Amino acid sequence: MNPFRRIYRRSHRLRRFIRRRKDAATYQLARFALWVPRTVSLPRALDLADRIGDVIYAALPGTRRLALEHLDIAFGATLSEAQREHIARASFRNVARCFVELAKFEEIRGVFDEYTSIEGWPHWEEVRALGRGAIVITGHIGNWELLAAYFARKGIPIAAIARRINDRRLDQLMVDFRAANGVRTIHRESPMASREILKILKAGGILALMIDQDIKTPSVSVPFFGRTARTPAAAAALAVRREIPILPCFAQRRPAGGHRFTIMPPIYPPQSGDRRRDILELTHRFSAVLEERIRQNPAEWVWWHKRWRRRPVPRLDLDAEIQYSNSVLR
Repeated sequence: MNPFRRIYRRSHRLRRFIRRRKDAATYQLARFALWVPRTVSLPRALDLADRIGDVIYAALPGTRRLALEHLDIAFGATLSEAQREHIARASFRNVARCFVELAKFEEIRGVFDEYTSIEGWPHWEEVRALGRGAIVITGHIGNWELLAAYFARKGIPIAAIARRINDRRLDQLMVDFRAANGVRTIHRESPMASREILKILKAGGILALMIDQDIKTPSVSVPFFGRTARTPAAAAALAVRREIPILPCFAQRRPAGGHRFTIMPPIYPPQSGDRRRDILELTHRFSAVLEERIRQNPAEWVWWHKRWRRRPVPRLDLDAEIQYSNSVLR
């Protein structure tokens, strides 16, 4: 083993020091990357994003390799090596385009109704009529930030539940962007999270949660592209314990430009009396819906996340480990 790697693994102080330096560099890079697109028109900025995506794809061999490995896991022999490379490159371009769209949102705001379209709005009307609010589940596919902004522009109270980014300045950039577009951010780690969640639900609003990553949060293990994957349980737990309907919603780029948002039919939580089983069943359904959507639009999902990095969860004490207090979940 490389001596430096050995020291790095053993020294918490060294890991923390390097992480802080990396976070600071990421923040400065993000500020620069937000400034550059603002100096050109939106079409030119999106073209620039494609070039940046290509550069990142070439410059990060480890990340590129991980994306290709995951595409192989997901699709196997149904895709050729050239097809997997094409999808992986396109996914890097999509993330770069998402970032550019955040930088250019002032320009997009003026043409938002032309830049976006919606399918399945009656599904939201069905859920809203129940008066209990709703949970929107989605993934890192398309431009998920614009999807949240769409609901806010319709006058619907909406909050995104998210992990606090390590660098507080970078975290604040995202919080400020969402707030400027009517979307609240609820940090999972916040002691006020339960109260903020209840406030949104009582207002008949939407809680938006991402369910497509293996993160350090209470999870259940369900199939995803043929492999068992740890999947966050909070959306299902909240839905089951408060009988809240769930709306799967997704963003996809239109060939002519802009985005098409799709609201899928609502999923109503089972009420078998066995909460643990209901939460597992519901999370299984969420994962299946997300997988099907990614299969339809693989070029816009973040393939390099370590989706199968940890072993499946053998058991989970939801009452003890779920991060939102009993005042919310009961």
